[in-house]
Amino acid sequence: MASGSDLPKEFDVIVLGTGMPESIAAAAFSRIGQSVLHLDRNDHYSGNWASFNLQGIEKWAKQHQDVTSHKDDLERPDIDESSLLEEGETLVQLPLGNYSFSQTETEYFVPEEDEEDKKAMEEKSAKQTESQIETNNDQVVDNVDEQTKSADVHQATDADGDSNADMKDDKVEKDSVNTDGEKTYEFSETKEGDNGAKTESSDAIEEKLSGQEQIDNDVDAKTETIEGVKDEQNTVEVTENVSGNFNTESAGTENVVSKDEDTVKEKSKSWSQKRMKSEWRRFNMDLSPKVLYSVGDMVELLISSDIAKYCEFKTVTQILTLMDGNLEKVPCSRADVFSSKKVSMLEKRMLMKFLQFCLEYEQKPEEIKDYMDKPFLEFLSSKKLTPTIRHYIQHSIAMATDSMTTSEGLIKMKKFLSSLGRYGNTAFLWSLYGSGELPQSFCRMCAVFGGVYCLRTSVSSLIMDSDNRCVGIITTEGSRIKCKWVVMESTYAPRNYLSVEASEKRLIARAILMTDRPLFTTGQKEQLSFMCLPCSDDGDRPINVLELPPSSMASPLGIYICHLTRQSKPGLKPKDDLLYAVQSLFTKDDDTDVDKPKLLWSLYFTQEDLSLVSPSTAIPDNVILMSGPGSDIDIDSTVLEAKEVFKRVLPDEEFLPKAPNPEDIIYVDDSEAQVADADSQSEFSKSDQSEQDTAQEDQSEQRLQDNDQEDQSDCRKEKDQDCGAKETVDISGNVENSDANV
Repeated sequence: MASGSDLPKEFDVIVLGTGMPESIAAAAFSRIGQSVLHLDRNDHYSGNWASFNLQGIEKWAKQHQDVTSHKDDLERPDIDESSLLEEGETLVQLPLGNYSFSQTETEYFVPEEDEEDKKAMEEKSAKQTESQIETNNDQVVDNVDEQTKSADVHQATDADGDSNADMKDDKVEKDSVNTDGEKTYEFSETKEGDNGAKTESSDAIEEKLSGQEQIDNDVDAKTETIEGVKDEQNTVEVTENVSGNFNTESAGTENVVSKDEDTVKEKSKSWSQKRMKSEWRRFNMDLSPKVLYSVGDMVELLISSDIAKYCEFKTVTQILTLMDGNLEKVPCSRADVFSSKKVSMLEKRMLMKFLQFCLEYEQKPEEIKDYMDKPFLEFLSSKKLTPTIRHYIQHSIAMATDSMTTSEGLIKMKKFLSSLGRYGNTAFLWSLYGSGELPQSFCRMCAVFGGVYCLRTSVSSLIMDSDNRCVGIITTEGSRIKCKWVVMESTYAPRNYLSVEASEKRLIARAILMTDRPLFTTGQKEQLSFMCLPCSDDGDRPINVLELPPSSMASPLGIYICHLTRQSKPGLKPKDDLLYAVQSLFTKDDDTDVDKPKLLWSLYFTQEDLSLVSPSTAIPDNVILMSGPGSDIDIDSTVLEAKEVFKRVLPDEEFLPKAPNPEDIIYVDDSEAQVADADSQSEFSKSDQSEQDTAQEDQSEQRLQDNDQEDQSDCRKEKDQDCGAKETVDISGNVENSDANV
């Protein structure tokens, strides 16, 4: 990655923004030999498609709380137009900030301090108390020694019969020590006579001994109390102490061990802000989460261009739906339909017949010609399907809104059904580490073939000639760079470059939630789930729910990430717009009887829908606008857009051909291409030397590729720790550790 001041002065194509369509186009240009400069005003790749860890996304949310107070990401440089511009050239300023996000709001639903830290403090306090009691106990022992010596003196005096002869009606001072180490004084009367004196002396001694025994018992009781406190604080230590120091029966030990296991399990479920922040690197949360259809254009492009080697994927293992307040798994494939207990035998036959029809509907135009422009719901009603089957088809397979036409619904049905069984029992794939990995994979391909990248750098102004054609740019560092084409993401463009329709904001309500358990489980291994949740308040604006388990590299063990996405309306807060899904699927309470995942953390924000970009007539011919992320789960539209841009710039070139293997590359210098008239011996020598040079260059290229892969692996080692076993899918055709039912 180059710095802004060290950039070359001329490129074929300058690309602004490292989002999905821009990155695909940049890779396609670089792959066929075009010189590409790829700039991004952010300090990270993927732009509005980025993935963040916990620390990064909280920082990002703080920056986008309020659009009105948001500052530009970069500063505009001071430009000396007389030295940078030629005759007839003018400047068109571009915005330097990204204002497509707003109303961010984060909240924790767990205590700030870790329960383990609290226990450690309590244990420390208990140890201090124990130390104090041990000190007091030492003082008691010293006093007992003094009392024992005094008792010996009394016994010796009684034996001589001298000491008690003159003691009548006198009070004898008797001292003892309480549990706090302080002396107390008691007085007793002695009886007349030697025998009485002797008896009194013996009773005094017994009283003293019994008093000391009571003191010792009190000390032992306090010691046991302290040990009890320690026992409650650490069950593991209790088990060791009981088994090691006392003669307990095996049944009792088993009970303690069982309690210890329960405590460990409970501890694994407890989360605090401190603990979550300490594992901030384990999180990968997307601004625009997208899934891939198994037979979609994105998967085909990743395979044909060999960019799939830079990515890892996991199958979306189950499709869920909410019916009558209960979550259910939707039977999509033939195996799911016949194994489902939620549908009757008649409904199974009905569903399979309709799914087969949707795969072949183009061959039966007479059955659909009267419904193509009518709502898809009307077409479903004409098929006399049961309410359960209609619900499955509309909301989980076709993911159709109430106003979607039959033509659109059948297209989505066929795409979904065609994707079933290629890599798993559902139609979708998910990119490990987040959707933000996909743009970075195309950027990597661009860089391999000579593309130049520079973050924290953007275009301050476009340089326009007298024919309203862009001939260069002025960077935010004040450098002039010539170019033939400029491709930019729409947030980089001035408003007059967008048509009136495109300048009207379309909004997306987004939420990222952390939970302590999955939404729905069948008792098997953790699932990656997707659900299209219909809303009664607006049938044209369902809520897409994507749940990512730790094995998707989205979170550490014990935490699940849920993404909520809904097409929004102006004036609505994202928290209010997504309230139905949050109340239906999650809980914030500690009530263990509620069979819903508990929220640990949440982020709400509003995102501008930039999926529909329409340039105005003011835009130059060699400046191209690219779309941003929308509310759809499908990512294939970005591939079609990048292809159109590429064909517009280079209509006769192949779009992203597969990169050759290093061993297939033959390096030929100009000197080797010349045909010399020397003798045959020298020709053989030159040929041998050429083969050696080629072999060395092949080895060098192979080492570069190996290092490239090692660097990519090293970057992910830290993320892989404590995230569970990864179950990846080789989209080139081989399935690894997956439940694919091909």
